Amino acid sequence: MPSRLQSHYVCAAKMRLHFATFAIFAGALAFTAPVSAHHGTAPNYKMDESIVLTGTVTEFRWRNPHSALLLDVKDASGKVINYAIELPSPGVMARGKMGWTRNTFKAGDLVEFHAHPSRTGAPVAVGGCTDSCEVLINGVSPNNPEADSKSATPASAQ
Repeated sequence: MPSRLQSHYVCAAKMRLHFATFAIFAGALAFTAPVSAHHGTAPNYKMDESIVLTGTVTEFRWRNPHSALLLDVKDASGKVINYAIELPSPGVMARGKMGWTRNTFKAGDLVEFHAHPSRTGAPVAVGGCTDSCEVLINGVSPNNPEADSKSATPASAQ
């Protein structure tokens, strides 16, 4: 018959085993939840269709995991509709050919943006930009190196 002290050690060992098992499962759950939370955008948008949205910027949200451009767009009857265009993360837009910053779009800018419409018909679209976007800001492409070099040239040199 085990002594009272031996029973205590056996019980404590079982408790540690249960706690370790719980900790492993809790850690695995905490790790997999963020991974499964990320989603693709393609199921929400008609990626085989493209629309041109022309409107006035009301807000540019430069944030992770997706940035957003909000535009006031007039429909055929002249009614103003606030459109949201989903964009990639700031890191993706800042790199490569795009080179965008949080100041690329400003409230009041006139924008022409080629995007993919929502499958539901809601006033949302996805820019589909990973390397570049087909967009004009006040008539100028933000991806146009000539426009960037002209704006960087001192006025006396122009």
